[in-house]
Amino acid sequence: MRLSRSLADDPAMEELRALEERERVLREQIANASAAPRKILREAEEMAATLPPPDDLADRRRLREFEEKASRTQIRNERRTQGKSLLLLVLLLSATALLVSWVVKLFVA
Repeated sequence: MRLSRSLADDPAMEELRALEERERVLREQIANASAAPRKILREAEEMAATLPPPDDLADRRRLREFEEKASRTQIRNERRTQGKSLLLLVLLLSATALLVSWVVKLFVA
């Protein structure tokens, strides 16, 4: 019983355990480091295969919004113009009808 306690409490055993732990950590670091070049290569290939976003993306978005707004305004202006044209057409037809009626009254009377 004293022998097992003396081995467990022995500073050399603790140092051995610490060295084993350190060795395990170093082996993990080596494994991670050996996998790093493959990971970097894979990331570089993915970046090369991926197209970057266009530089004028914000400009395109602003232009599209402007065109939508402009087209709505253009439609509104076109309707207003057609309404005015319709009013002028009605006035022209009524003036023509009055002229025809006046001419008819002149020839009948």
